[in-house]
Amino acid sequence: MAKPDALTLFNTRPQHQAAHLTRLAEHAGVEVLACPTIEIEPQALPESAATCFKRFDKIVFVSRNAVSVLQQLFQTKGLASPPFGESAQCFAIGQATQQALQAQGWPLASLDIKRFVSEDLLATEALQDLQGQRCLIVKGEGGRPTLKAGLEKVGADVEEWLIYRRRPAALCAQAWSKFQSAAHPVVLASSLQAWSNLVAMVTEIDSRETNSKNAQAWLFLQDIIVFSERIESAIREQGWRGRIFVVPQQSDDGVLSALKQISMQS
Repeated sequence: MAKPDALTLFNTRPQHQAAHLTRLAEHAGVEVLACPTIEIEPQALPESAATCFKRFDKIVFVSRNAVSVLQQLFQTKGLASPPFGESAQCFAIGQATQQALQAQGWPLASLDIKRFVSEDLLATEALQDLQGQRCLIVKGEGGRPTLKAGLEKVGADVEEWLIYRRRPAALCAQAWSKFQSAAHPVVLASSLQAWSNLVAMVTEIDSRETNSKNAQAWLFLQDIIVFSERIESAIREQGWRGRIFVVPQQSDDGVLSALKQISMQS
């Protein structure tokens, strides 16, 4: 059980991704309030997916959801795993994505990099001079064009599969109320959309409840853990006044490290 002055984490990750982090954080003495701000809705694979997938030389997964949803979609086609070609290599955006690929046992490229972000990935030797190679980006709807443009610049024939979309989830009113009463509240935003959806939720509270204590203004004063400097810059530009902690790696362990840092600096 958490101490009265312990950190309270508002875990906005999708429901299927939240459980492991909750166990880690609670074991470290952090109270966790799970309130997903995003729901993941799988989309259909291209009709020719089962036959054309093995033709791709490089497959880049932009998120852990991209890995799990692709696996699920191929299973619905009666295949235990995506049919990789003999020379296929998988690449990850994000440490959690890297770990998901390792867990699946898919043909993962060996890279000597510290940050699994688009810019660092594109700078690796493995993704230079791709003339004549076919690359697949597995992702959800939206996102930055950086990766596709970078691969095309070095000669690759690039295809994108948008295999899921993110939908705003409903605010967990009970968890939010408890969070506002916490001794030391900490928000988790693993993506800009997760943060934007949370802001939209609390803004709705302000507009709906006449006795609300300006939920958005209060939120913007709290500590927040984010998954990248890009998210940090974006939310700071939009008025966040509290402390912002960027995870050392994009994973549950990275969130735990950030929580320990917050605790030490409190």
